[in-house]
Amino acid sequence: MMANKHDIRIDRSKLHPRLDVMLGNFLTACEKSGLYLIITEGFRTKEYQDELYAKGRTAKGNIVTYARGSEYKSQHQWGIAFDIAINDKSRTYEAALMKKAGLIGKKIGLGWGGDWKSMIDTPHFYLPEWGSGTVTLRNRYKTFACFKKTWTAKVTREAGVYLYKDKLKTKKIMTIPKGESVDIILRKTWYAKVRYKSKVGYVKQKFITS
Repeated sequence: MMANKHDIRIDRSKLHPRLDVMLGNFLTACEKSGLYLIITEGFRTKEYQDELYAKGRTAKGNIVTYARGSEYKSQHQWGIAFDIAINDKSRTYEAALMKKAGLIGKKIGLGWGGDWKSMIDTPHFYLPEWGSGTVTLRNRYKTFACFKKTWTAKVTREAGVYLYKDKLKTKKIMTIPKGESVDIILRKTWYAKVRYKSKVGYVKQKFITS
């Protein structure tokens, strides 16, 4: 029997801010569809990724990944992916329910491993901006530490920066004081979508710096 709540088993603070926000939207949308999930995997360290890689090779169990930790080829190692299961012991990875979750995830903008042509991975969801792998991230940022620096920025304007409800600046939510850090959800031309103390909105890019 399916549980009537989600079971979050990861540290969401280690996900890219945009993915964390989208995960929240995903969980809400799944709940509205009567689907409750277990979030089984999020960020993985190099050591943990190597432990998973050893399964079915030098350790007992079945092969669960083709990415070595030292190669940083897993999206999990970059904080841009999470895995799910269905919160029902008898239907944990039932194909129809995983497809239902996949369609919901794609509708809100997530990439889904169920669409991959090889190594299909139906429990896997990710930010699609950098493709279905990690080549772009590895080429652009070299290390996860450098990538993570782009996740936050500080307010530099002496008077602070206005946090707007929408990018058209029709409604001001609050003023974020100088020196405060914001989570970067999305950067565009003149604006950035950010999160500050659980509030999500838009600020002028020229008033923040990573």
